[in-house]
Amino acid sequence: MSSPIGASISFHLTEKPFVMCHEYGTKRTPILAVQDKHAALTLYARDNLAPAEQLKFARELLAAATAYAAAVEMYAAQLA
Repeated sequence: MSSPIGASISFHLTEKPFVMCHEYGTKRTPILAVQDKHAALTLYARDNLAPAEQLKFARELLAAATAYAAAVEMYAAQLA
């Protein structure tokens, strides 16, 4: 009998984070990589996940990243 496994990751960036998208054309799903001094995170969909679901997630990720950028801009502006 199997049970779902949950996880929570907290990734506190230092002064030199690095973000990159590894693209493979039509050969495999892309990989989003976030690296920092002491931690790394890679994010990608399994190849057997339907392309429509992969695209849906990618768009949700983009919306969240855009909202994050806007929030950081507002926060930084009030500190300036």
